Amino acid sequence: MKNDLNTPEDSSMDNKTLTEPSAPRGRRGGKRRSSQSSISGGPVRFFLSKSGSNGTPLLEEEFASESEAMLESLKTGRSYFVISEWISSADLSKKVPQIRKECVTAKKSG
Repeated sequence: MKNDLNTPEDSSMDNKTLTEPSAPRGRRGGKRRSSQSSISGGPVRFFLSKSGSNGTPLLEEEFASESEAMLESLKTGRSYFVISEWISSADLSKKVPQIRKECVTAKKSG
């Protein structure tokens, strides 16, 4: 009788274990960024820090992808920066004005 009661629980646990192992994995990793866009969809740029920057962000060399910047960071022991460019705009269409941010997607030629 004891085995009959445990069997359904064991089988439901087995099914649960097989179907839900990926749920905790996604939460552990934190936020991920693709090498071409930030979380909100705008372009990002990758730079290696200048040697001897003493905590002040000084950018030296730009890389085409985050993986290239990561490799160079590993080789040189310097940090790398992921930068996205934004501009603010005022939305005055409602009763209460709002400030919105917009991602700069391309450089404007002056």
